[in-house]
Amino acid sequence: MLEYLVQFLERLQQTIQAMGALGIFAFAGIFVLAQMFMVPCAPLGMAAGVFFGFGKFGFFKGSLSLMLGCAVGATVNFLISRHLVRERVARWLSQHEKFRLIDRAVGREGWKIVLLLRFVPIPFGLANYCYGLTPIRFWPYLAATCVAVILPNSLFVWIGMSLQGGLAALHGKGRPVHPMEYALLGIGIIAAVLALRYVAKVAKAAVAASEAESP
Repeated sequence: MLEYLVQFLERLQQTIQAMGALGIFAFAGIFVLAQMFMVPCAPLGMAAGVFFGFGKFGFFKGSLSLMLGCAVGATVNFLISRHLVRERVARWLSQHEKFRLIDRAVGREGWKIVLLLRFVPIPFGLANYCYGLTPIRFWPYLAATCVAVILPNSLFVWIGMSLQGGLAALHGKGRPVHPMEYALLGIGIIAAVLALRYVAKVAKAAVAASEAESP
């Protein structure tokens, strides 16, 4: 089973790399479609590191594809929510305390709250739809989103690039991976997760403080 999975990933990687620069846009398109249907985006972020990791400037290409996917996806979901379903969905979500809290916080603080909430573990696609229901203007929302995703996207690409070496070794290709490399990768992942959890805690505290200060 593992061998077939590795072979599938290799074929998909070869297809994207064979497209050259268009592969960046192709992967970004896959990301946009996935987040529109609220598919978890973290595995796709790591896949960017796997697919582009072998090539020259792999980290740059993987990060660029994710940034394009995030920007376009955030735009599409926001506009759909803002102009097509806002009134109907807003009436339904208004019954949920968390949405009312975020709605008031975003209305008061704007892009600052969006920037912080991007570090809270909310599905990316779902968050984009929800922000379209809030009073925030489009351009501050998009700018805050693009800034906020730089750190997690870089982390996902780095993890993917680290994993692709292990996949190649499992398939009998590439150099053997030293156990210490796995240990360092694990330490790096744990440190990154702890850092993101801390930022998420700060973000939640900021939202709660904004709610407490509102009349």
